[in-house]
Amino acid sequence: MRNLRAGWNKLGVLGCLGLSTHAWAQNPPHIVTVPMKLELGRPYIDVTLTGAGGKTVHAHAWIDTGGGAILLSAGLARRLDLNPGKTTREEGHVLAPVDVPAMRIGDMPIRLAQARAFVVTDEPNELNNTDADMALPGSMLRNDTVVFNYPASTFTITNPEQSLPKGTEVKAYIGKSGMPVVWLTVAGQTHGFLLDTGGQFCMISSANLIDWMKHKPNWLHVNGAYGPANMLSPGDSKQEMLQIGEMDWGPFQIKNVGAVSRPVGAYEKWMSGMVDKPIIGSIGGNVLRDFRVTIDYPAGKIYLQRQPSEQSLTLDMVNITLGKAPQGGYEIVGAASSVQGVLPGDRLTKIDGQQVSALPYYRVAELLSGKPGETRTLALIREGKPLTVAATVRSVF
Repeated sequence: MRNLRAGWNKLGVLGCLGLSTHAWAQNPPHIVTVPMKLELGRPYIDVTLTGAGGKTVHAHAWIDTGGGAILLSAGLARRLDLNPGKTTREEGHVLAPVDVPAMRIGDMPIRLAQARAFVVTDEPNELNNTDADMALPGSMLRNDTVVFNYPASTFTITNPEQSLPKGTEVKAYIGKSGMPVVWLTVAGQTHGFLLDTGGQFCMISSANLIDWMKHKPNWLHVNGAYGPANMLSPGDSKQEMLQIGEMDWGPFQIKNVGAVSRPVGAYEKWMSGMVDKPIIGSIGGNVLRDFRVTIDYPAGKIYLQRQPSEQSLTLDMVNITLGKAPQGGYEIVGAASSVQGVLPGDRLTKIDGQQVSALPYYRVAELLSGKPGETRTLALIREGKPLTVAATVRSVF
């Protein structure tokens, strides 16, 4: 459970506190489409918020169909003049409930459904080493139809009565949690998965990954979690990555799908209970990036249109696993055997001369990536002393 998504999973306080907040009723919706930025496969949009006192500010937010509550950085809450309530601790962070601010996406006032909001009081500006100061759960949009157009990098929200090109319907279920479940076939068996736009990479129970490794020895696998599979959790160095040879999602055949392991029970027990269906993992941005995904929340239906993305996925890189350093920035928590000269606990300060401590993780992953055989110079701090290591870019799979 604790490593389901480092820092921002949909468990515990984020998904289960029954706090009452304002659900802002707005004008009847219409169609609006806004730019959607992808960072390691996770979608981000800009929104406009208005606090209870009428103060309006702009925020950069990621949209998480597997999220349980609205999250705001401490700095964003201050800019909105929000008054947080009593704090509680979750996943090593301090959260405080606040009234949900009114929200607009583009020129559309958003009708929030059963929304809860929390200030992450120990995150002064950006959340979870991203460049966003807000996280939006997809479940708050359950009054509407939404379209994540990954190839076109756009996000659309509309009322269900509007006619939109929808594509091919695939089996789906959206229960009380508002988190969508879909079914895919792997190695001849069909399994339930969370459709998780907040996940950069597919995450699957280690029980299933180990079984597939045993019965599909030709599927490539590596120890550790790198690039988009690295969620900045200390446990990432103990996970495994598997390149699933083939997955079938309805009529769509998807080849060489990367997935990272998660502890047994995180999905099969805890998350299955939340979504009211048995699931073994989640489908993340590395698969969704090739689709236009329409989620009709009121009807509980999901439609896909496939258009392979031209955007590259960061999997040719220096194979190190990063975590959050206690003093801020990043530290190495694991590395592939091919990376010599680094140790767990080394603090990463520069890559090829560029300071990385204040960069969002997706930028750090980009700096570590390149063409196989290229060299990256890592500036490290070990026990208070600086050193440099020359590391070679290699393919993860």
